[in-house]
Amino acid sequence: MLFITLAVLGCVAASTQSPVVSTGCGKLHTPGYHAVHGNTGKNLSITSDGIPRYYTVQVPTKYDAQKKYPLIFDYHGSTDTPLNQHDNSAYYNYTNKYLVVYPRGRGLNWQGPTYAAGSNDLLFTDDLLAHVAAQYCIDPQRVYASGKSNGGGFVDTLACSTVGDKFAAFAMASAALYTDTNLTACHNKKRAILEAHGDKDSVIPYVPTKDGRGGPLPNVGKWVGWWGQRDCGSNAKPTVDTKPTGYNVTTYSCNGHQDVVKHYHLAKGGHCWPSSDPDTFDNQGGSCKGARVLDFTPKVLEFFGKWNLKNGPCS
Repeated sequence: MLFITLAVLGCVAASTQSPVVSTGCGKLHTPGYHAVHGNTGKNLSITSDGIPRYYTVQVPTKYDAQKKYPLIFDYHGSTDTPLNQHDNSAYYNYTNKYLVVYPRGRGLNWQGPTYAAGSNDLLFTDDLLAHVAAQYCIDPQRVYASGKSNGGGFVDTLACSTVGDKFAAFAMASAALYTDTNLTACHNKKRAILEAHGDKDSVIPYVPTKDGRGGPLPNVGKWVGWWGQRDCGSNAKPTVDTKPTGYNVTTYSCNGHQDVVKHYHLAKGGHCWPSSDPDTFDNQGGSCKGARVLDFTPKVLEFFGKWNLKNGPCS
């Protein structure tokens, strides 16, 4: 019993150490959505792995340069853009409490599938996080990642990496899970995981019958169970709520972590960042079809609001 207690305390103690230092407090920034440096016309960029990489940022209304803001990295889908994802998740419509950064994939794709070979987006994420922390006043204990489709799959890749140790929770919609196709693929990581996926997703099927455009894909329901086992052990049992209209909610809770894994299974959802708002980028056309019964963004914000590096699962 003593050994178990010490192991748990060691895990908690390790997770309280801030892995990124914010030196950007005191630097002024104009609120709103920005893709360029002020009036210079130059795109927001850094150099990572020897090449220019780009991003955009949503600065909260009434940004206070002395206040530490939680930070979200939000990754677009394949062939989409940071602006497309900005208009999908639309965090700005729900909160002014977060700084949101929208990285841009090389060739508008993210590391993981075969069609994105050659890009080191884990390094880019690590480099961009350090850059943002040096430019803005952020809370190092409350850094999060979200994304859709290929971007959502990369969020899962991030969760399975050591770079992901700097993030408190991860949220995905219609995730293209090309790098996480079995229980042991995630290097013993324990994470707070949220995902939404539709039965009518023709791009990343809930139950694939063949390889996707970027390689083999897992059964999404089984993938949710893998995260349950990673966080809660091999005997983890889910709780399934079938009461909501149009979707079920599967959760795993353990070790004092309530709903540490949470999954929305939409009965008639297409390949979407789920939203009932007709003005989101996904809802204006494409493969986002079916019933619009879930507004995912407030669910993401509620989930992120529960977790930080001090209280979340760690490995």
